[in-house]
Amino acid sequence: MLKYALTALLLLSTLMPVLVPTTAQAYFSTMDTGEVTQPGHYRTILEPQFILNKYDGVNLIGRFDTGLADDKAVRAIVGFGEVDFQLGAFYKWIPFPDSEGQPAIGGSAGVLYGRAGDETELSLRFHPLVSKHFETEIGDLTPFVSLPLGITTRDDDTFVPIQLAVGSEWKTLNWENLRFMAELGLNINKAFSYLSFGLVYEFDEASLRK
Repeated sequence: MLKYALTALLLLSTLMPVLVPTTAQAYFSTMDTGEVTQPGHYRTILEPQFILNKYDGVNLIGRFDTGLADDKAVRAIVGFGEVDFQLGAFYKWIPFPDSEGQPAIGGSAGVLYGRAGDETELSLRFHPLVSKHFETEIGDLTPFVSLPLGITTRDDDTFVPIQLAVGSEWKTLNWENLRFMAELGLNINKAFSYLSFGLVYEFDEASLRK
């Protein structure tokens, strides 16, 4: 069943250069909450990211999540722009789940490889994460905050980009498997500010067999 998700991700990577005319570098967004995708379940996110300073343009990023355990999951990332490309993998761990008395606390770590023009970029990423789920009259809201940071090498240069990311996930009352996300990232050190939106689709192995 994993092969169907990988096929969809490959198809997305083929279409994105055609759909997105950009010139911006775009990495580093979090687009996640403390909810953990469970084993046998899958989650895809299509994310347009609008750069607000330093670079001008838009990127389109595809994400694919699957669970390893109740508190652990993995994520694959592929993203494209007119001159940009990124590919990454992340490991997510939420040791403190969302409960009545506390928010979900944890984070993810991984590696991103990017290509922008003639420059190659490799970034070791850390995304600490806090989120809290709320039930409302318009559906389930899960606001989150993250401090995405990393150690990045670009050709002969090494630097530490840091941002503050705040956002929320919205699960409407009308669609069980479809969710929406929004995230604002603010530059703190050697990074950029951005606004991202996400279309989230969740499915499991049983739905693949239908």
